[in-house]
Amino acid sequence: MRIEFLTQEDPLYILPLFEEFFRNYAGECQITRVSCCRTMGNRSRVQMARELTALYGYWGFSRLLWRVAVARLLGFRQLERQANRFFSLAQLCRAFGVDYVTVDNPNSSDFVQGIKNRNSDLIVSVACPFILKKLLLSTPPLGCINIHHAPLPRYKGMMPTFWQLYHGERTVGLTVHYMGEKLDEGDALLQESLTVEPGESLDALICRSKRQAAHCLARVLRQLATGSAERRSLNHDKGTYFTFPTVAQIREFQKRGLRAM
Repeated sequence: MRIEFLTQEDPLYILPLFEEFFRNYAGECQITRVSCCRTMGNRSRVQMARELTALYGYWGFSRLLWRVAVARLLGFRQLERQANRFFSLAQLCRAFGVDYVTVDNPNSSDFVQGIKNRNSDLIVSVACPFILKKLLLSTPPLGCINIHHAPLPRYKGMMPTFWQLYHGERTVGLTVHYMGEKLDEGDALLQESLTVEPGESLDALICRSKRQAAHCLARVLRQLATGSAERRSLNHDKGTYFTFPTVAQIREFQKRGLRAM
């Protein structure tokens, strides 16, 4: 099966999923390409900085910037696939001999034509910052699937791990699902949960759940390859949708003894 990943550049929270998947499962399928969009897509850089500063605080946001800067610097190094750690998605792809490209908008006609030219059977979205349109969704023969870190149809939208902690959930969910034209509304292929550790920060939980997602994705890909995958419709009348939290909601998050970092 020929799969193509569609994601965004994020060495902190998305790279761990790819590291875990490549190390354990890269030999089970043919990865035709990893297409990487700009971080958060067209979202304003100023707005994003304000939101992250509100969430992590000035000190926490400075630590994030430092981690990103170090990752960018070390990401230029040539590493072998046996390396203990990778610092960028491009670096990881080089080590495993996977084609890596940056793309502006995956809904463009050129990108869609490229999917056809590469004969990709399936697109896997990992935090792609764009809503995929009907033409792209219908291009690969096996469709497009997405990994959402919540028990859909609950907690659709942005920052699902934050909102599950905010609402006092003792476990956070994970859903691998088909993608449709409406956000987070396709049929589910797999749903699992992960127990929140006492005192665990949002930062640590996101990283841990991303690594778990790699193993869940591998199970789904095996099922799709053998024709044994079972798709389950979700009752979206009972769904909930969230956006980036407001300053008041972030303060309430902190009052409840929860930590972003």
